[in-house]
Parts: sequence; structure tokens; C-alpha cells
Amino acid sequence: MSKREEQAVQNFMDGCNCAQSVLLAYADVLGLTREQAAMVSVGFGGGMGRLRLHCGAFSAAVMLAGMLEGEDGDKKEHRPQTYARVQEIHRRFVERNGTVSCAELLGRAGVPEDPTPEERTPEYYAKRPCARVIASACQLLDEMLEENTHA
Repeated sequence: MSKREEQAVQNFMDGCNCAQSVLLAYADVLGLTREQAAMVSVGFGGGMGRLRLHCGAFSAAVMLAGMLEGEDGDKKEHRPQTYARVQEIHRRFVERNGTVSCAELLGRAGVPEDPTPEERTPEYYAKRPCARVIASACQLLDEMLEENTHA
């Protein structure tokens, strides 16, 4: 397990949502403080505000896609590369986890849930695949960062 992967899982175990857990582990790469990363990603937890849409760990990986393009990643001419990278993140995420749907990952109906998150208890952590999915997102990001340095 990489340092970032361990940190992301620990972030989740410490109470961060899935998107925050991943983005916080890579905040330094983005030039963000922990507080900024937490604020930017908070709404993506629970499959985007507990709507159970796209998994927050996947959403954080997508947020990091532009970073993989370097300092020019935000420029219009780099969008095709960034979009291709997002498609690759999607492909790898689905390959590892079966879906990007929060509802499907949790085995739920996929309807919006009460906006108040569940209490974090040992039972909460035991019934969720989130730590494994967060680790998976970090593994694919680490792979892509490694590939990027060799490109």
C-alpha cells in the first residue's frame, strides 16, 4: 500500500467522506492546503451529496485528472488529453470496482438519501466497501502519476 493510499484510507477512517479522503491524500500535488482540498471535495461525498450517483473516490480521481497534465492542464488545448485521461480513469475504476455508481457499490437502490450522513461506527465501516474503493482509486492514480513521469 502506498503512502497516499494509506493516508486516504486513514482519512476515511477518521471521518472524511470518500471524495475528501482521496483528494486530501493528493492535496500537496495540487498545491492545495488540506482545508482547501476538504472544502472543494465535500459535496462529492455519498455519490454527490448522498444522491448515490458517481462514487466520491472516482469523482476525486477525476478532479485530479487535470493535474496529471501539468501546469498547462487547465488550458483549452489540453482538454482532449484531460478528457482522454478521465475516460482512462473511468475504464480502470470500472475494471477494478465494477462500476462508478455509489449506489451499486453500496448495493443500494440509487435514490437520494437523507442528507445527514450515518454515524461512523464499527458497524458502519464493516458494511461498506468504501475503504477498499478509496484504496483502489489511489492505486490507479499512483499508477497514472508513475506513467506520467515516464512519458
